[in-house]
This record gives sequence, structure tokens and C-alpha cells, in this order.
Amino acid sequence: MTTAILISILLILLTTGVRLAFFMVAAKFTLESKDFTWHRFFCLMLGIYISHVFDIVVYALAYYFAWHMLEIGTLSEDRTDGLLGHFYASAVMYTTIGFGDILPTGHLRFIASTQGLSGLLYLAWSASFIFAAMNRMLKDRNSSFERHR
Repeated sequence: MTTAILISILLILLTTGVRLAFFMVAAKFTLESKDFTWHRFFCLMLGIYISHVFDIVVYALAYYFAWHMLEIGTLSEDRTDGLLGHFYASAVMYTTIGFGDILPTGHLRFIASTQGLSGLLYLAWSASFIFAAMNRMLKDRNSSFERHR
């Protein structure tokens, strides 16, 4: 169990650190920018999507490592064959979709539960940032419209 806890802590620190760094950079190009355009908003959305895929890949690699090398638990073997299967399992747990075809066993259950919580927090964090960016962009558009009246 100690191994699963340590892996979970490392994963949380890594993914939170990467997300924080991404949002710090994104804020400079969006929220703090003098000219926040739809092009920048598209780049923001693409960056957020890529950051979530990064999190899913990191957890997928952790599941693979914890299952096949450390042998601290398994995932449903018929659904998680290979790295693509681990990616699918990680995506299901990250988004908390819970189709029911992936069942972690052993200490992988702890890692899976922390991934679900992290996924919920990161998705909410992203939604908050998107809301702030849209609010900023619409305020800029409205003030520009008012100046031209």
C-alpha cells in the first residue's frame, strides 16, 4: 500500500505542477493580453485538451508500471491489453465515466481513486479558466463595440 500511496503522491505533484505551469503561461497569453482574439482562445482550448491528454498518458504509464513491474494490482485484463488499453482505462478513470468494464484490483484501486479525484479537480480548474477567458474576451468585445458607437 505504501508503494501505491507514493506513486499517487508523485502523480498528483507532477500533474498539478504541469497544469499550474500551463495555466501560468496561458494567463499571460490570454487573460493578461491586450489583444485576446478568437485565435488565442482556440490555442487555449487546444492547450487545455493536450494538458488533459498528458495527465491521462502519465497515469496510463503509471498503471502499466505498477501492474507489470511492481505487481501491486491489475486492471481488467481483457480490456487493458497494451498501452492503448491502459490509456483507455486511465481516460475512463480520469473523467470518472465509469463504464464498468475496467476494474482495478489490489493497490491499483488507490491510484485509480486518486486519479478520479484529480481528474475532477483538473476538469473544474480548466472550466474555470475557460470561463474567465471567455468573460475577458466578451468584455473586450463589448467595450470595443461601445467605443465605436
